Amino acid sequence: MVVASGTNSFAKEMTIRKRIGNIFNKRVDDFPSLRDYNDYLEEVEDMTVNLVEGIDVPAIEAKIAQYQKENAEQIMNAHARKAEEFAAALAASKGQPVQTDVDMVSLPVPADF
Repeated sequence: MVVASGTNSFAKEMTIRKRIGNIFNKRVDDFPSLRDYNDYLEEVEDMTVNLVEGIDVPAIEAKIAQYQKENAEQIMNAHARKAEEFAAALAASKGQPVQTDVDMVSLPVPADF
């Protein structure tokens, strides 16, 4: 079976986009203006395209590593927010009530409280 050469480049691009998207995951709400957000998106896209094309890879990888180091907490918070949104959407699709925090009613109350 012959596999088109474009398949490997597509898979490479999707892998890079997923990786970059998991790191550079800010939303419009994270910026003071729409212009700042659009500048951020443009910078992320430029890095992504350059990685896909193999342009200036060491410099881009260094920039990614620095960004991860400086924004570790924000990245983790964004991952948690995404997981919560996914759980809520899944619960809604099953017709279940959305549970965002621990159900305080089901927790035992200490005797000396």
